[in-house]
Amino acid sequence: MGTQVRIEPVDLVRKGIRRFVMVPFRLYRGDPNWIPPLISHEIAQFMPEKNPSFDDCRARLFLAFRDGEERACGRIAAIVSDAYIERWKKRCGRFGWFESVEDPGVARALFRSAEAWLLEQGMEEASGPLGFCDNDPTGFLVEGFDQLPTIAGSYNPPYYNDFAIEAGYVKELDYVEYRITVPQSIPERIARLADEVSKRRNIRVFTARSRKELKRDWGKKAFDLLNKAYVSLYGTTPLSDRQIAFYIDNYLGNVDPEFIKLATCEDRLVGLVIAMPNLSRAFQKAGGRLFPLGFVHLLRGLKTSRVLDFYLAGVLPGYQNRGVDLLLGLEMAKSCLDRGFRYAESNREMEENRLIQAQWKAYDRKLHKRTRVYNRKLRAEQTRGMTSLDTDAGSAPDPTGSLSID
Repeated sequence: MGTQVRIEPVDLVRKGIRRFVMVPFRLYRGDPNWIPPLISHEIAQFMPEKNPSFDDCRARLFLAFRDGEERACGRIAAIVSDAYIERWKKRCGRFGWFESVEDPGVARALFRSAEAWLLEQGMEEASGPLGFCDNDPTGFLVEGFDQLPTIAGSYNPPYYNDFAIEAGYVKELDYVEYRITVPQSIPERIARLADEVSKRRNIRVFTARSRKELKRDWGKKAFDLLNKAYVSLYGTTPLSDRQIAFYIDNYLGNVDPEFIKLATCEDRLVGLVIAMPNLSRAFQKAGGRLFPLGFVHLLRGLKTSRVLDFYLAGVLPGYQNRGVDLLLGLEMAKSCLDRGFRYAESNREMEENRLIQAQWKAYDRKLHKRTRVYNRKLRAEQTRGMTSLDTDAGSAPDPTGSLSID
């Protein structure tokens, strides 16, 4: 007989959410490559009154407990995005924020609990790991387990992918990440080509003079541009006005304008790239908390980091393949040289997105991380047997109550 596993749903109130958020802090303790997220931020993103993603999403959180243990040994979130269903015409739910001890029974129980809830919501498929929207954690790491992730990157043990496959999931798509070496000087060929593009296309690339100007004059235009630039990419949904306001207030007010490059053509915003100094080591020192000293580590990291992380980049569809990305990359390279950066991290890019990967061709680069999103077709019989000793027979579980599995 296997280990007894109990699954409990989590109420979306601060106390319950905190239990969910703290699971990886126990599982990854001592792991040199895990980046602790800010606890306050993690709690807020699961609170419907604080996260505007809940305007068109609904979610159910689950915790796993092994027999005789009081602390959770795993977690999973099941999510339905009505915006995704409307945009892509697919009744595909999501699982995300999965964590588990190295126990296939625990993982199987978590997957089946999430799937049971998604079936109740009328879903026909499940994909993941995914979050509420495109800016949330995405994919299981499948390559680069020895690499330090960015604060927006994915990190997990290799066996998470085994768990997904054993649970019946198959690859849906991969994301890749590049580490780019900052050149010691701007290649003359690139500078000359960029000058020609700028003159011929009448493109101007610049930085905002202050955070205030960035938020006031360019914040809404920037996210409207990204909505249009990402419209055809896998799984993307347009950010709502409330989500845009949320990102402007919570992010653009805290970044260094030097690392946000804006491209205009006749005063119309046609492209942008958003980056910031790598804070992975600083987040590790902060340990998930801003106070009493966490913010000191973050401020110091902003000044001392020699790696630049790219976060968002986009060019309006009508201006793609016209050299706008070349101009944006060149200006960012100049800022990297001025500030003494040695490397840049691309963060995740779709494996098949040749357009965005083309911007790195002019530089020395290495593909050093890969993450994977999985998918599974759902059928009611998949989740039967969750209340019996045999996980493949019996009746479907009630995801509103606790669940016992052998």
